[in-house]
Amino acid sequence: MRVLAVDEEIPFPPNSGKRLRSYNLVKHLAQRHEIVWISRRLEGISSSDADFRSLGIRTIVIDNPVRRKSGLGFYLSLAANVLSPYPYVVESHISGQLREAILRLVRTESFDLVHCEWTPYAANLPLTLPCPTHCMAHNVESVVWRRNQTVERNPLRRTYFGLQAMKMEKFERNALRRFTRVSAVSMQDMQVISRWIEPDRIAVVPNGVDVRFFQPSKSREIPKSLVFIGSLDWRPNVDCVLYFLDHIWPLIKRGCPDARFTIVGRNPNPAMTARAERDPAVTVQGSVEDVRPFLDGAQVCVVPLRIGSGSRLKILEAFAMEKAVVSTSIGAEGLDVQTGRHLLIEDTPAGFADAVAKLLNDPVRRIELSIEGRRLVEEKYSWTILASQLEREWETAAFGNIKR
Repeated sequence: MRVLAVDEEIPFPPNSGKRLRSYNLVKHLAQRHEIVWISRRLEGISSSDADFRSLGIRTIVIDNPVRRKSGLGFYLSLAANVLSPYPYVVESHISGQLREAILRLVRTESFDLVHCEWTPYAANLPLTLPCPTHCMAHNVESVVWRRNQTVERNPLRRTYFGLQAMKMEKFERNALRRFTRVSAVSMQDMQVISRWIEPDRIAVVPNGVDVRFFQPSKSREIPKSLVFIGSLDWRPNVDCVLYFLDHIWPLIKRGCPDARFTIVGRNPNPAMTARAERDPAVTVQGSVEDVRPFLDGAQVCVVPLRIGSGSRLKILEAFAMEKAVVSTSIGAEGLDVQTGRHLLIEDTPAGFADAVAKLLNDPVRRIELSIEGRRLVEEKYSWTILASQLEREWETAAFGNIKR
């Protein structure tokens, strides 16, 4: 099958949740299908066209960079977006050059399927295409904005987030209706999308983990150590780390004074770094080439998310490394987990802190959770299994229902 994939960037190196998902799924699919990947260049963010091509994927990068999310120009564009019919995350990614390039490709070459790797990029697709289409909804973006609005205390920002949520929902509803099929990453997201399009056009292809790459060791576990791993330039992660430091960490320290907390991820927020500098037990590691040593060294992985959609690769990686996990309900959303069996779920600061402290002091309980977590990812969340699920969705979109 020949597939034209449209995305915001080349997903390499796989150092963020979205890149990890895109890279690992397409790596498997490229072994059986001819894939052309067209994207823009992201200003100030590195990606490797050459490494991606080594998978056998033909890449086309449009030299029309997406603006940086920093500086005066960024904030002026946020303000100007109030007058736009599009949400900012869509408006900032619309590219006439990309759309023209897509048009040239579909007019001069034959494709069985056009695959949109991120919902906002549906704005760059021509209204009519000569072949079926598929969209990968990494999140329901309007849900993310609604949750931003819910936790935001500043009235001006809260109003702005509400406006973005309203515009994003309208865009998602109209955009997703155009696709032959849509893949969500969780049942919760599928239920939201099914309010906009027929449920039989939607399937769930969850996030996953490379179970061969993430292997348990525990050889370097540091007593009383906690870790959070995630892209620190994504607002839900920034919010959850600051929330943890302000409301949960003091309670953990009260019951476990020798606890230590390491924060790992690219582009740490300045407020986060400043907060960590005031506490010698907190370390902001920033971007790393390999997160496994940091998971290996921790006794507990914390996921105190209050915002987000989709499902969490950070939990799956921790499970694969046989790490005990404490999460909020939103943090564990989209995963087929049971609290008390695979991980502990707590939604109040006191409950979360108590769960962490108990695990730090109970090695037997940590082992019980870690074994069940590893078993779960091996059975349900291997990228090999999930790539086959996405392949079926591609083939169903392109050729109709196929018995396999």
